[in-house]
Amino acid sequence: MAYSPAQDTLTHPGAEVLTSSEVSRLQALQAFNAKLVCMNVDDSSYQEVINGLHRVLGYDACALLLADPETGDLVLKASHGYPDLDPGLRLSSDDPISVHAQAYSEEYLVNIDNLFTAVGCKPLDKSFGSNLILPISGNRGPLGVIDFASRAVETFDAREISMCSMLVDQLTYSLENMRLVGELSSSRDAVIRGMALLAEIRDNHIKGHLNRICAYAGYLAGCLQERPGFREVTPAFIEMIQRAAALHDVGKVGIPDSILLKPGKLTEAEFGVMRSHTVLGAELLEDLMADFGSYGMIIMGRDVARYHHEWWDGNGYPAGVAGLDIPLSARIVAITDVYDALTSKRVYKDAWSFEDTKAEMVSKSGIQFDPELLEIFLAKPRNLERIAKKYPD
Repeated sequence: MAYSPAQDTLTHPGAEVLTSSEVSRLQALQAFNAKLVCMNVDDSSYQEVINGLHRVLGYDACALLLADPETGDLVLKASHGYPDLDPGLRLSSDDPISVHAQAYSEEYLVNIDNLFTAVGCKPLDKSFGSNLILPISGNRGPLGVIDFASRAVETFDAREISMCSMLVDQLTYSLENMRLVGELSSSRDAVIRGMALLAEIRDNHIKGHLNRICAYAGYLAGCLQERPGFREVTPAFIEMIQRAAALHDVGKVGIPDSILLKPGKLTEAEFGVMRSHTVLGAELLEDLMADFGSYGMIIMGRDVARYHHEWWDGNGYPAGVAGLDIPLSARIVAITDVYDALTSKRVYKDAWSFEDTKAEMVSKSGIQFDPELLEIFLAKPRNLERIAKKYPD
């Protein structure tokens, strides 16, 4: 390959001359690929891929859809420039008029020069002028498709298609790696959630409680996003706490049945043993990290397990940590755990009403609970009611 400053072009044997703009795009692509190699793999990685594609190619819109291995549907993972797409959009890979299903199933590109006049096809958005869909094929077969769209018609000529194809080819390894890591993470999460469920079952709780704790935690975290003082609350944080909250009582697997299941009031010594579930849970998760490596959900789960019984005023346990020194994840779960305990029916009590629960928890605002978080959590009771109905005991 040779670069000619006089012509401001790049050539290589048997290939067409590349313009300076195309050279710049290739250089940007190389830098982008280098970033992908070093990037942490999580759900936000897909959005970084799409954002990078937009920066490199400059089209009006692009989207990434990957195949669900169980259903075969194409699932939207990330998009840019498509304002009306649902985050969990699913397209059937068997839909005969879906251009995405066609590109995926036939493993061949689909190029529509003019969407305004095209008939018998189903794009993501008919308000665009032209559309290019490229299949992503890995070692184990097709992975999904990448969609590019332009407001103008006839945008994707042979040179643009060549550039896009080259880009997708170079991305395939990174995307396949993300998928494999995602599958591993899902398996690992399932095992860890099983541990958490075991602890709940031993404590006479059932699955509804665990699901509600996670949903309440995700809801409260979502309310904090974009608020001043909560920079750490990103989409990744929200997604993670919905899983990590399940680990809050995992240490109860180490509490003897004679104490955990005692029907009457615990003695001071027995209560001391019960309190140790916070430390036991954190140490259990730290041991997992020591043996198998650190992992975002386990790190947050460890903090939740250790600190969710700490009080805002420092009178909680196990360490008497106070205020903002308590991790945000644990402050969130402290509220949601007590809320669910009060509003749920147990063998020893009836479910409390929202009004009674609110009065009780507000009386401990600034004492047991972070006052700002508690006010936000209790502000919209209908949202909490919807969560409770979605995950009944």
